[in-house]
Amino acid sequence: MTSLNLQLAQVFARHAERSALGCLGASFSYAELQARVAAIVLQLRADGLTAGDRVGLHLSRGPDLIAALLACLHEGLCFVPLEPEFPLDRLQGIADDACLHRIIQDEQPSRSLAPSLRLRPGLAAMPKPLVLDDQLPAYMMFTSGSTGKPKGVVIGRAALSNFLDAAARRVGIGSDTRWLFTTTPAFDISLLEMLGPLWVGGYVEVVCAPAHKDPVALLQLLDSRPDLNTLQATPAFWRMLLKAGWQGREGLTALCGGEALDATLAARLSESVGQLWNCYGPTEATVWSMMAQVGQPLADQGVRLKQSLDGYQHWVLDDNGNDIGPGGEGELCIEGVSLAQGYWQRSDLSEQAFISWQGRRLYRTGDRVRRIGDDEFQYLGRRDDQIKLRGFRIELGEIEANLRRIEGVQDAAVRLLGEGDEACLVGYVETGGEAAPGRVQIRRALHLSLPHYMVPSRIVLLDSLPKTPSGKIDRKRLPEPV
Repeated sequence: MTSLNLQLAQVFARHAERSALGCLGASFSYAELQARVAAIVLQLRADGLTAGDRVGLHLSRGPDLIAALLACLHEGLCFVPLEPEFPLDRLQGIADDACLHRIIQDEQPSRSLAPSLRLRPGLAAMPKPLVLDDQLPAYMMFTSGSTGKPKGVVIGRAALSNFLDAAARRVGIGSDTRWLFTTTPAFDISLLEMLGPLWVGGYVEVVCAPAHKDPVALLQLLDSRPDLNTLQATPAFWRMLLKAGWQGREGLTALCGGEALDATLAARLSESVGQLWNCYGPTEATVWSMMAQVGQPLADQGVRLKQSLDGYQHWVLDDNGNDIGPGGEGELCIEGVSLAQGYWQRSDLSEQAFISWQGRRLYRTGDRVRRIGDDEFQYLGRRDDQIKLRGFRIELGEIEANLRRIEGVQDAAVRLLGEGDEACLVGYVETGGEAAPGRVQIRRALHLSLPHYMVPSRIVLLDSLPKTPSGKIDRKRLPEPV
């Protein structure tokens, strides 16, 4: 496994004159990008920052976001993405919790955080690189916590390097890759979009805000740029593009992850692109831990999780910690060099999630799976997504999957409202097109595939489901039924 700085230095030297980065019609070569990175490195050094320090990245979507990230990696700084679109109080809370030494901001930020370091314009020659320990933290990604307080996942440099190496080999990322960067940097899959192509001499096209989440703007960009050949997104994002009228692109490499990829969407995408990859992995295991190309026809159980990346291994454990063989169900656990170092200043949470098992260090994902075979699993839902209603055990994910199979349904979410005798299932359905079904049609369709106790007693029709900045369904913002 090549160290982060050595690999990047070799790529930048080998591809100096090639295009590395584009944004809003401008294009920058590897040499030009390196000169900008060098100027930021000198500014970081002049400010007294040293390897191991934690630095926030509060930057708008653009070339400087990637240049600053590369400068942090060059200096051994632990970067913490701070999405400018998030509420300022939340960002300052993360900054305080992470004990950030500095927060790198645009020269003219619309909103300021402390302690601030404003990026100055300029280019420079790259100074001599430092000798860095690969066990230093590369970044800290804050994710939502069950307590309501975000928790910081600390990922080491060796973990990031192993993931980038493994993902590039698996998907075939190379110097001809031209990747459309659309994901918020506060969602760790964005690191594959920003760093994956640059890891091997490819090209990144940065989509600026607000176009990065505007389906019409993205369709126009895709239509005008046939050279762009790789796009990664959540299932909800792909549905949004399809709903906006996207017809697909022959030869496009499409990566899908962050939520379960249902069979209906998988079949539609497979027919619309050159390659479709189903990606699985929690933030605690550095972006993705399994990446598998989706073939046709799909298996009876739908889209499976399979093909661990190099440096990863997956286990299925029952409630007693026993390894489960083919056909058995349990919790998916991950082993490997790309596991997080733990949660920042939360040893209690780290001990619960990162366990010692038969001399191995595993991360408990909280995902329920059925082991199909060697390195192949069927996703069954979250351990905490299982409910009981009138004595029946119900997986909300199963109802959602059946809703999405109904013609005219773009996306769906289900939740349990009320308690005791007042408890009921509510289905939130996003519809579109001339074939959009009504509530009665939806219930009739569900009764054909689900037992009566799993059919939501209330159906709420929405123009669009609320989404998080990372493109997932925001279940906390689902409206109360009227």
